Amino acid sequence: MQKRRMLVNELEVVTYGLDDIVIENSKDEQLEVILLDENPYTHNILFKKEGEVFTIAFELNIPTLKNEVFRKYITRRLERARAVIKVPKNKHISIHGKTIGVTSKSYKGDVNIYIERGNIKLTTVQGNSNIDIFQGNVFAQITSKSKLDLKTNNGTILINGERKTSLFSKEMPSASKTFTVNSIHANINIELK
Repeated sequence: MQKRRMLVNELEVVTYGLDDIVIENSKDEQLEVILLDENPYTHNILFKKEGEVFTIAFELNIPTLKNEVFRKYITRRLERARAVIKVPKNKHISIHGKTIGVTSKSYKGDVNIYIERGNIKLTTVQGNSNIDIFQGNVFAQITSKSKLDLKTNNGTILINGERKTSLFSKEMPSASKTFTVNSIHANINIELK
């Protein structure tokens, strides 16, 4: 577990080397990163500040074996590492990754997610959200004060269990937040409150 004081509004999280990431609200102005790794000492947490952007990255630290074992079927192995990041309220978070599960537990701020494959679960979206995903599933609970822009080429869109056509857009009269999903093969499941 590592803590940092967060003085900027932009947070970028690079998730290469992780299987899952969870975003939670912090109780104070401290940024807290908890790395849960099945194999100890295989991942490092890297912090970097460039201008007004604070970046968190995870570095895989596995030494290569001298006697490599031939494997007939080459498969992608799980990294068996996940991170819980507690972020102060009203920050702008950008998450980048390849194959990862992303969970946001009612984060009170803006969240942008750019991943290739995975499952995204957003409980009670309370800020602006922009999601770009190639393949996977998006589950979200949205308040009635959000504008919806949903697009999937080969997936399905469900709003409160009812199937909708792609390029679904819905604007509420008092919409102050925007929820946008762009995807190719992702299924989108939205629950409106």
